[in-house]
Amino acid sequence: MTQRHLLAVLISAALLLPGQAASAADDDMLRAFSEAARTLPPAPAAKPQPPAKPAAKPAAKTVSKAEKKAATAPDHSAELTRLRARVAELEKLSAAPAVKADDALKAQLAASDKKLAALSAEKQQQEKNIATLQQALKAENEKALAALQAESKKQLSAQQAGNDKKLAALSAEKQQQEKNIATLQQALKEAQQQQSAGSAQLTKQLSDARAAAIQSADALKALKAENDKALAALQAESKKQLSAQQAASDRKLAALQAENEKALAALQAESKKQLSAQQAESDKKLAALQAESKQQLSAQQAESAQKLAAQQTASDKQLKALQSQQTESEKKLTALQTQQAEREKQLAALDSEKQQQAHNLAQLTRELEAAKQQPAAAPKLSAPKSDAERDGYTLGQFIASNAVVQLQMVKDIGLSISMDQLIAGLTTQLQSGDSLLDGEEMARRYATMQASIGKGLNALIEKGYAQLDKKVAKRKALKKDLGMQWFAVKSVKGKLLPDQQAAVSVRVTTLSGKVINDFSHDQVPFNDSLPPLLQEGMSLTGKGGAVEGWALAKDIYEREPLPPWVAPYDVIHYQLTIK
Repeated sequence: MTQRHLLAVLISAALLLPGQAASAADDDMLRAFSEAARTLPPAPAAKPQPPAKPAAKPAAKTVSKAEKKAATAPDHSAELTRLRARVAELEKLSAAPAVKADDALKAQLAASDKKLAALSAEKQQQEKNIATLQQALKAENEKALAALQAESKKQLSAQQAGNDKKLAALSAEKQQQEKNIATLQQALKEAQQQQSAGSAQLTKQLSDARAAAIQSADALKALKAENDKALAALQAESKKQLSAQQAASDRKLAALQAENEKALAALQAESKKQLSAQQAESDKKLAALQAESKQQLSAQQAESAQKLAAQQTASDKQLKALQSQQTESEKKLTALQTQQAEREKQLAALDSEKQQQAHNLAQLTRELEAAKQQPAAAPKLSAPKSDAERDGYTLGQFIASNAVVQLQMVKDIGLSISMDQLIAGLTTQLQSGDSLLDGEEMARRYATMQASIGKGLNALIEKGYAQLDKKVAKRKALKKDLGMQWFAVKSVKGKLLPDQQAAVSVRVTTLSGKVINDFSHDQVPFNDSLPPLLQEGMSLTGKGGAVEGWALAKDIYEREPLPPWVAPYDVIHYQLTIK
């Protein structure tokens, strides 16, 4: 490594250490080394954790004496763990998407509209049911009334037919009596004719007698007197018989007519009485049925109106509550839309800034490539010999490892800096402690860069989560815990028992394929002494099974040791197989 490269590494480390710009030379150096030591990766846990095989080993670890020195260094892992947990918590809070609140309000508004539509449909259905019930009750009443009228008409028709038959019988009897009277009158007429014929015969006899009396006057006179007497007696008898027969016939005819009229009047009165009684009974039944129907209809209508009024009141209350919620939701939605518009403006500004930073980064990359192609002016550094030299070299290597990761993050974020001026600033600070810029300007610029790095880091973390969600989409997870999602690769029935020995194979990589850890056929006991992620994965399967886990690096820092070059927004793929 050339002196120029070493200076670049130290400058980048100093850039990311808080409070470096305005401090004195000696104090600044001590604080810089202290902060750099805090960024060192945590020391690996003791067995039975499987030995990690990192992709790159620092050259300083080949010196055993330096390792002894590093073992005696103070342990900053607890402080680092606390700080990382706090950073992860703040990142989770700041990365919470505001769009979810908007979606929740929209979903609540849609649910309110749906409830309102359901209440309106229910109200319409109730009105339809009431109308149907009224129509059915009206049809039933009309049907019952028609049946009652038909029955009444049928009974009246039957009674009228019976009365007509009786009247026909009486008319026939009257005609027979009139016929008898006519017969009696004919007989009387014939008797009168016979009487006339007898009178004619007597007259002839008288004529004969007179003729004979001519012959004898005395005999004629005697015969005449006798004949007159007999004629008078016969006429009187005939008149008497005729008067008696005429009186008897008149009495019989009068009695028969009176009897017929009496019977007809009685029959008509009885028919009228029965008809009136039946009509009154029918009217009474019809009035009772109509009153009962009206009473039932009124009761049903009152009950339906009461239910409808109660439901209408409840619906009105719900509608007012929904309208109030809708108004509140609309207010919140308006506020969210305003916030969204403001965020879109900020996003547009960030996009413009990002494009400018991308342009500056491209220019910086070109400058860096040009700087690499220039010949090194400084002589080649000699290998460290003394303990102080080796300790310094080791510390420089660790600072450089962290600085490389930090510079890569700056590059990913798109922050534009000049590498030449970075090296110049580091050189002047290390050599003389002086600065070409005043402390106030340096503090202001450093705060601005820190804010840009924070915003850019949040965007990169959101992008990492998007990549993670796309990778595990439409898969059913076995378990989700603290940002880690586990999926079955090869399922088995049996699970491991506590303290059971098992041969495991673990491979940890980034989404781009960079290997973080890779070991296999390591016998370990299944208990709490294992690293958290290894124990969690082994609890989800058994011998012959395999699982895989996906997470963002920032979510598993405390449970899985990761090398310094892994960025917080890297997607980690954890593969576990149990032999």
